[in-house]
Amino acid sequence: MKASFRAALAVAIISILAAPLAATEGRLDLQKARELALARSATVQKAQLAVDSALLAKQAKANAFLPSVSASAGGALDYSAASASEGLSASAKLAATETVYDGGKSATLVKDAGLAADSSREDLRAARLEIVGQADSAFFAALKASASVEAAVGDLDAAKLRLEIARAKAEAGVLAKSDYLMAESEAAACQTALTKAKKTLASARAKLASLTGLPAATELEPIDFSAYDALIARLAALDDAAADGLASAYAGLAAANSPSLAGTALAGQRAKLAVALAKAAYLPTLSAGLSQSVDYGASSGIALGQGSVTLTATLSLDLWNTKNAVETAKVAASSAALDAGESARTSRLDIEVAVNELLASVRSISSSAKALEYADSNYRSVLEKFKLSSASASELSTAEALVSTDKTALIGARYDFLSCLSDIRGLAGLEGDSEILAAIP
Repeated sequence: MKASFRAALAVAIISILAAPLAATEGRLDLQKARELALARSATVQKAQLAVDSALLAKQAKANAFLPSVSASAGGALDYSAASASEGLSASAKLAATETVYDGGKSATLVKDAGLAADSSREDLRAARLEIVGQADSAFFAALKASASVEAAVGDLDAAKLRLEIARAKAEAGVLAKSDYLMAESEAAACQTALTKAKKTLASARAKLASLTGLPAATELEPIDFSAYDALIARLAALDDAAADGLASAYAGLAAANSPSLAGTALAGQRAKLAVALAKAAYLPTLSAGLSQSVDYGASSGIALGQGSVTLTATLSLDLWNTKNAVETAKVAASSAALDAGESARTSRLDIEVAVNELLASVRSISSSAKALEYADSNYRSVLEKFKLSSASASELSTAEALVSTDKTALIGARYDFLSCLSDIRGLAGLEGDSEILAAIP
């Protein structure tokens, strides 16, 4: 029942986040950015071609079970004969060969080609996940940069307001020149910070445009962070045991879906097949052949020519080379098994780190929001006092800086939270967010 509720809640959250694109034409949301990036990616297209190539290679290996058939034909004209028709002769030959037994070599090669095709599919999934991750990163970076510009505009407005008050006080002779110069200097610094923030936004938009193929000026659908309030509250309430359980749940998703883990598992299977293939060299290969010719002569007409049936057995007697090949394959198989174990361990560690970072960002959101609320209230209070000359210019400057710092911290924490969810989604081998959100208790 709880799992059903969590799944329904996750779907509801995603629906809320995905709805704006349908409701607001011309805006780019996260899901559309992912789709466009996938469609545009040359890496994904090449990975798909690699899958097609691997499937053709598998078919080529399977064709080895079919007989090899060849045909030849020829004719001759004896110009010394009494007539052209009497000197005409021709022959045709049809031959077929088939491997009757090869110690399982062909079957093993077909299995290996099948695993290679599966591996190429996992490479394709990995390429897709990488592009989805890049789209997430670029989209969040653009939105974060936009929020930073808005914050910088707010800082500049506050600095200009303080400068106007300081100018009026200086003209009235109730403010020291040094305090006025400080206000003027900090307003200029805020203007510079705004310019830098705009350049950062331009760069972020350019990167997103490169991924999606849309103009850099395309309006982005903002993230409704209020839709995450319930989720953030649940995450913030997790104790250490619950956090470990969440990491285990994500590790389970990774075990079932991660293309990286699947790739190492397939590499291990191929290494075992390589051992079997090397051992097959100890066994003989039996081949059967059939050939039949047909001759034509002006005097004899059509007649069956030479025909034969052959059975050939071959066996390599370089047993020392075969033994060495088997031992080499066994070493490679042992190495592949170690890689699989290490990959699983690394995956679990990466997920635990990502979960810890997710929980840290959640707590940072909460603390930053409270700090900003206090800083904003304190700034308004100090501003009124400054107007009445009961607070100094440096006190107002400190209050402004505190608001700016806490605002920046909240913006960073919110987008760190989204980035952590995206990282976990990629580690779990998923292109969508529903299962990631549904796993949160």
